[in-house]
Amino acid sequence: MDLHVHTTYSDGSSKPAAMIEKAIALGIKDLGITDHYGGLEQYSIVSIVGLDGYISELTRLKQLHRPKINVWIGLETAILDDLPFPQLNKLDYVLFEDVEMDPRLGYLVTHVKPNLRVPVGMAHPQILLLEKSVDIVEREGIFIELNTHYPDRYKGNWARSVWDQLLPRDICVSVASDAHNIRRVGDTSDAMRFIKENNLSQKVWLAKKDRRG
Repeated sequence: MDLHVHTTYSDGSSKPAAMIEKAIALGIKDLGITDHYGGLEQYSIVSIVGLDGYISELTRLKQLHRPKINVWIGLETAILDDLPFPQLNKLDYVLFEDVEMDPRLGYLVTHVKPNLRVPVGMAHPQILLLEKSVDIVEREGIFIELNTHYPDRYKGNWARSVWDQLLPRDICVSVASDAHNIRRVGDTSDAMRFIKENNLSQKVWLAKKDRRG
């Protein structure tokens, strides 16, 4: 699986169809497309019209390629204000950046998440920064991403003590390459190794299996 890739809808260099076709060729069963929303127009989807077009095309591709592959429609964003909730609630999940700790985590939990009917995850979090947020992450059912583009964020020496707190908790992890082109699609072996070494296989998150939705 690979639940965080980018396409030409944001700062990726490959079209959605090409990313999906490469994933199928690699035998990937679950591919999550999570283009950026908000920020600079040349790197992100910035309008409701653009977001509607993104959802529409990915919905078509999802149906077209089933049952060869499960295509999940996601979004990655760093913004927490003025979000288009009607559109976000058509997605399979949303990834938020830089929300490992307060005040952004608190704002996400109190002002953003109550308006979302879809699962919420942390994009490439610094595990070390979750030391004081473990209770909130577990209570809110927020999944955390093992992103192989930033392996030191989840397996650095300083992160070990925080994993000692995370591992016993009811907190799910997702697997992602953060690929911006077809060459890195499915490059998740490091994260899968980390999952095996830490007995996390029962906590691997998928949109279709999220228990809290």
